[in-house]
Amino acid sequence: MNLTVPLSLGLPQANVAHVWQLQCSAASDVRSHWLAWLSKEERQRWSNYRRETDRDRFIYSRGGLRYLLASYLNQLPTSLQLAYGHHGKPYLTQEPLSLRFNVAHSGDWMVFGFSHKALIGVDVEVLQPRRRLSALIQRCLTVEEQAQLPAASEARLAQFLRYWTLKEAHLKAIGLGLSYPIKRVQVALAPTSHLICPAQVPDEPNEDWQVELWQPSDGAIAAVCIGQAECEIQRFRLTPMPPSGQSPKTLQ
Repeated sequence: MNLTVPLSLGLPQANVAHVWQLQCSAASDVRSHWLAWLSKEERQRWSNYRRETDRDRFIYSRGGLRYLLASYLNQLPTSLQLAYGHHGKPYLTQEPLSLRFNVAHSGDWMVFGFSHKALIGVDVEVLQPRRRLSALIQRCLTVEEQAQLPAASEARLAQFLRYWTLKEAHLKAIGLGLSYPIKRVQVALAPTSHLICPAQVPDEPNEDWQVELWQPSDGAIAAVCIGQAECEIQRFRLTPMPPSGQSPKTLQ
């Protein structure tokens, strides 16, 4: 896949959501191309980051988003007009306004979600030690969720991050992010992942939310949340190195 030239993709159907995952270290060769696609405002934000890792993450986040949007809309990446909600969720200011999308990043991973009309939010977290994990658990998980955590430290962290990614994906889907008290959202991981108590927001759906967890690698956990419409979730790898001529491979 040539990540310097957008693909020709059809928009997701009304009952389908597309989720793309990108390992940033595998896309280092396109960094300069994606940087050149950023708008004046985006380049200003990029230049304000002091750490090189943060600057690179911004390029892969916004450049990857422009690559995929250009692929869906058959437009130049530089022609796309993006704006951001009060809590940072991006949206198009041009047609088709019904295309919804979201971006998440952590460590070496980026996740992009796209849907037609349905609300969508994504999150990804790398499995690395968290300082004050006990305090995070108390602040973010309900009593019922805390009771399901295993005692062993590594398993406890992984289970906490499964709860966290599902909750954050949900809050990003409604455009509020962590401005909404995350402990007021309750999820269950078994028998399948689902929302027990979604965010209570006026004029937003309070039921029929769909969530899914997966691992981009052994060291990361990702989640997607979709509302207002039941969708088939299709996941793809955004990689510069598939066999020549092949379409993007759906993840198993």
